[in-house]
Amino acid sequence: MPASVDKRDVARLRKRSVFLSLAGVVPLTLFVQWSDLVVGGTMAAGPFPPLAACLFWAFLILINWLSGRISRSKPFLLPSELLIIFAVWASATMVSGRGLTHALLSSLAGPVYYARTGLAATSIRRHLPDWLAITDRNVAVRFYEGGPGGVDWGVWAPPLLTWSLFFLLFLIANISLCALFERIWIREERLSFPLVNLPLELLQLHSEPQNAKGFRAALLIGVAIPLFLHGFGAAHAYQAAIPCVSFFNDVSDFASNPPWSAIRPLYLNLYPILIGLAFLAPTEISLSVWFFLLLNKAELLVTAIAGWNDGAAGGAVPVPPYVEEQSAGAFIALAIALVWNSKRHLRGLFESEGASRRDEEIKTTQSSDRETDRLFAATFVCGFVGVLAWCFRTGMPLWFSLGFFGFYFAVALVLSRLMSESGVTWLLAPILPDKLILSLTGSQALSQLALTRLTLHVQHLRDTRQMLAPALFQSGKMREESKIEPKAFYSLMLAAVVIAFVSGVLFALPIFHHYGALTLAPNSDGVMMTAKVIPTTAVNQLSQRLLTPIHPSPQAFAGVLAGAGVTALLASLRMRYLWWGLHPIGYALTGTLQTGYAAKMVFSVFLGWLFKSLVMRFGGSRGFRLLRRVALGLILGDLIMGAILKLCDWLLAPSGYAIF
Repeated sequence: MPASVDKRDVARLRKRSVFLSLAGVVPLTLFVQWSDLVVGGTMAAGPFPPLAACLFWAFLILINWLSGRISRSKPFLLPSELLIIFAVWASATMVSGRGLTHALLSSLAGPVYYARTGLAATSIRRHLPDWLAITDRNVAVRFYEGGPGGVDWGVWAPPLLTWSLFFLLFLIANISLCALFERIWIREERLSFPLVNLPLELLQLHSEPQNAKGFRAALLIGVAIPLFLHGFGAAHAYQAAIPCVSFFNDVSDFASNPPWSAIRPLYLNLYPILIGLAFLAPTEISLSVWFFLLLNKAELLVTAIAGWNDGAAGGAVPVPPYVEEQSAGAFIALAIALVWNSKRHLRGLFESEGASRRDEEIKTTQSSDRETDRLFAATFVCGFVGVLAWCFRTGMPLWFSLGFFGFYFAVALVLSRLMSESGVTWLLAPILPDKLILSLTGSQALSQLALTRLTLHVQHLRDTRQMLAPALFQSGKMREESKIEPKAFYSLMLAAVVIAFVSGVLFALPIFHHYGALTLAPNSDGVMMTAKVIPTTAVNQLSQRLLTPIHPSPQAFAGVLAGAGVTALLASLRMRYLWWGLHPIGYALTGTLQTGYAAKMVFSVFLGWLFKSLVMRFGGSRGFRLLRRVALGLILGDLIMGAILKLCDWLLAPSGYAIF
C-alpha cells in the first residue's frame, strides 16, 4: 500500500469506490466486445493484466489527478480505492470476453451448427433440448454467419437462463476458493505476485511524484523499448517497405521432416511483457518453466525416434508418450500438496472457540479472520455442490461431474499458484477433464445422452489465458495491500463479475448475429478459439466416442501416476537441497494441450530468466533494483503499445499485428 495512505481511510469501502467499481464494469464490457470482436488484433480482455481494464484505470487515474489539481485539495479517490477499482475491473474483464461469455455463446450454438450429418448430428438433435442449447439451426447459422433479423431472444432465453444458474454457482465457487487461500499465500507464504508490482509502483508514483525521479527515468527507458521496436513492427504491417525487427519468428521449418517434426511448433518470439515478468519472478520458477517445456520437446523427439508413435499428443484418445496424462498427474499432485500445506489453516476453521483459547495461539483478530474464512469455506462448498446438482439435473452422472469439476478446481488452484509465483500470464492447462476421466474409465461408462451433453462443457479449461481464478488471486493481493475487509471486497467482486457476465451476453450476441462469428474469427485469435476451435473440438470428440468407443487405458493411468511421482520427487529434492533449482510447477506444464502457446512464450521466459541471473551474479541486489524498474517499464510499454495498436486498427484498418 502506498505510504501516504492512512489506514483509517482504507479500512472500509466508501460508496464512491463501490459505485465506480460496479458502474465501470458495463462500459468496460462494452469496450471488450467492440475491441475483441469488431476490431480484433491485440486482445483487450486478457491475458492478465487485461488491456481494457488497464486503459480504463489509466483514464480514471488521470481524472482523479485532475480533480485534485483543480480543487487544490485531496483527490476524489484515495490510492487504495484506485487499487480496489482496478482489482475489480481486471477480474470482471476475464468474464466479459473469451474467458467465459464468448466461449459459452459459441458452445451453445456450435453443436447444431457444426454437426450436420452422421451419428453425432443425430445424437445432438435427440439429446440437446432447447432449454440447454440452441436447437434451431437457422438461429445457429445467423450466429455463425451473420445476417439480418437480429437476435431471436425467445430462442436464446431458455438456455441462457439455464446456464446463468450454473455460472452463478460456478463464479461463487471460484471467488470463494480464492478468498479461502488468499490469506495463506499472501501473509504466511509471502508469494511474490509479480503482476501486482506494476499497479503498486504506479500508484506510488502517482501519490508521491517528488520521490520518484530515479524510478521514473528507469521506467521510461523500459517503456521506450517496446514502443520503439513494436512501432516499427506495426508500421511494417501497414507499409511493407518499412524495416522492422521481427518479434514473432516461426522456425518450425527447421523441423519439417520426421522425426524432428515431432517437436513442432517452434517459435523464437519476443514478448517484452513476458520478459519483464520473468525478470520479476523468482529464478527457480522461470528456470523451471522454460526448462521443462524444452524437456517436453525432447521427450516427444525421443518417442518419435524410437518409433513408439509419431510423437504427437492430443485428440480424443491417449497416445504415447502420454505427456498430457503426466501433466494431469502433476497438477493433481500439486493441488493435493497445496491443500496439504494449508492443512493447519484449514483445520483451524473447524476448531471451536474453546479449543482456540486453550491453544493460546490465536488472537482476537485471527479469530475474526477464522470466522471470515469459515464463511468462504461454506460458500465454496455450496457453490461446488450446486454445480454438481446442476450437472446431475441436466443429465450428467454425479461421479463424472465430481471428477470433472474436482479436476477443474485443482487445475485452477495450481495455475493460480503459478501466476502468483512466476507472473507467467499465458496460463497453460493440462489435459481436458473429460479426456482424462474417459481414458481411465472408457467412454462406455457414460450414456449417449451424457456424451452428447458433454459437448457443452468443452469450454472449461480449453483456453485458460483468461481464466478467472488466477486473476482473482491477483485481485486478492491488491485487496490485502489496500487493507479492505475481505467479505466486503469479495461481495463487491461477485456483483461485478455477475454484471460483466450479463452485460457481456447482452452486448456480444447482437454483434455475433450482425457480423457472424466466423466472419470475425480471422481477425481475432480469441474469436477463432471460441467460435471454431472449442465447438468443433466438442463435435469431433463426440463423433469419435460414438463411432469408436474408448476403452480404459492402463498406460494412461500409469502416465498419471508417473506425473504425480515425478512431481513428488521434484518437491522432495527442492525441500532437501538448497541448491536444487527446479520447481515442480514447471514440470506440470510439460504436457499442456496448448503446445502452440507454450512454444510461443518459452523464449521470452528464458530471456527474462537469463537477464535476471546475470544481473544477480554480476550486479547484485543494487543492479536488480535498478533493472527491476526497467522490467516494469517493459510491461507498461507493451500495454501502452497495445492501446496504440488498437486505435490504429480502428482508424486505419486491421493490421494483423498484435502484441499478444
